[in-house]
Amino acid sequence: VRLGAPPAGTGRGPLLRAASRPLVRLGSRYAVRRRRALTDAAHPAAGDILAYLARGDAVRRDLRDLVTGLRPPVVLLGHSLGGVICLDTLISGPLPGVELLVTVGSQGPFLYETGALPSLVHPDPLPDHVPPWLNLYDRRDLLGYAAGPLFPGRAQDVATDSRQPFPVAHSAYWTDPAVYRALGERLP
Repeated sequence: VRLGAPPAGTGRGPLLRAASRPLVRLGSRYAVRRRRALTDAAHPAAGDILAYLARGDAVRRDLRDLVTGLRPPVVLLGHSLGGVICLDTLISGPLPGVELLVTVGSQGPFLYETGALPSLVHPDPLPDHVPPWLNLYDRRDLLGYAAGPLFPGRAQDVATDSRQPFPVAHSAYWTDPAVYRALGERLP
């Protein structure tokens, strides 16, 4: 981990460094002046995930209690943070009756890869008790990540394309027929 400015000799020549300084200053001034608006815009989603990462035990316990009362077969389907919660709960211990995990537009793979997923430390593999995992993500959704490369043979990715720009793409899964086809092919 390196903090601070890059060392001299990073491949940027003096001309490029000099040319980029005014752009960096301009961008910084813009962000500083609009800090409150930028924070307010990011807060709802970022605040929810940060709260879950810091204090998610109760949420995992509630999900576990809910699923325990259901008659199998059970499919856990979670969108965005819901997918993180489903994945994290399943990793933390076996959940009898759950036959399929479906995550949609989930940050779970990203959190795992960066070492921020509470129940599994990168590069540890998924525990054997985690059921088959279907992960849907839209290439235009900057909050949806592929899981297959991180969990080969354990997570199956389906890339969708809502043809919507981000951030609309993050909620557009439910208007995409490919999502329903993928679900229909895999539901028990």
